[in-house]
Amino acid sequence: MGDVLAFGSIVIDNVLVAEKFASINETVLAKKYRYTYGGAGANVAVAVARLGVKSGIFAVSGYDFEKLNYEKALKEQGVDIRGIIKTKTFPMARSFIISKEKSNDQIIYYYENKKETANLLFKNEKLALSLIKKYKIVHFSTGHFEFYYHLLKNNNFKTLISFDPGQETFSYSYRVVRLLKYANLLFMNNHEAKRIKEILKIKSIREIKGPKLICISLGAHGAVVIYRGKLFRIPPVRPIRLVDPTGAGDSHRAGFLVALLKGYDVLTAGKIASTVASFTIEAEGAQTSLPTWNEVVKRYEHFFKEKFPKPKRNWEEIKAKLL
Repeated sequence: MGDVLAFGSIVIDNVLVAEKFASINETVLAKKYRYTYGGAGANVAVAVARLGVKSGIFAVSGYDFEKLNYEKALKEQGVDIRGIIKTKTFPMARSFIISKEKSNDQIIYYYENKKETANLLFKNEKLALSLIKKYKIVHFSTGHFEFYYHLLKNNNFKTLISFDPGQETFSYSYRVVRLLKYANLLFMNNHEAKRIKEILKIKSIREIKGPKLICISLGAHGAVVIYRGKLFRIPPVRPIRLVDPTGAGDSHRAGFLVALLKGYDVLTAGKIASTVASFTIEAEGAQTSLPTWNEVVKRYEHFFKEKFPKPKRNWEEIKAKLL
């Protein structure tokens, strides 16, 4: 049986790093440029695989998927690509990311053939359902929420459902809200959490109905985890160098999910997730500097000044508390 199946996008990220953002009609010389492999779904799947557990992805690629060696890269990382739907009619999705040097600030533009991608997803519903049954956790990230809603509304899955709405929280707020009740775990950043509170007209994120666990990333300030009425504060783990924050949120989610699969408690899972994310921002691109489990252990012990703990429970016990 597989561990984490990621639903989301497969994207070619075009990353520019500059000292400042350009104003309207202003030209700013970028210090660095690089195209890298990205997309929230692929980022999570690769990060999970790097940490030594079984991952897969369900997504639509483009006609240049093989030409750009993305398929080869996923296979080399050990990601199950049976859920990748190939097409010969349109290119892969592209993002254009401008990162401010020595900062977590970014400006992002995104291109995707939304209509045709959605059509292909719905046509391959049976494939999606067959794969979901083969995994312990299904993680839904930025992608096609109408398809996600269709799957979750019409099926009573026994697997753990993880949800990270990402930037869709601002673009398609109502679609995000509809999915909340189906999630066992909910991941957001502080900006997305604020928007959710505005939409639902609630004073506290604790009032969201559905998820048993809510994790809110706070950028350079770490994260908070809300679980069973308690709030756990997770400190940020310092990277060796700050280069590019692209994909840090995705690797954070991957680290958290892998920690739960291994039987770690919520606080330790948060610390492990923070450790994993610290590696991602040390190089350009979301998948460029993802760590192995042994690398996470070493950095965890160095930063937290404690011996890496042993898990206290097994997966079935963790799952029972989160369902």
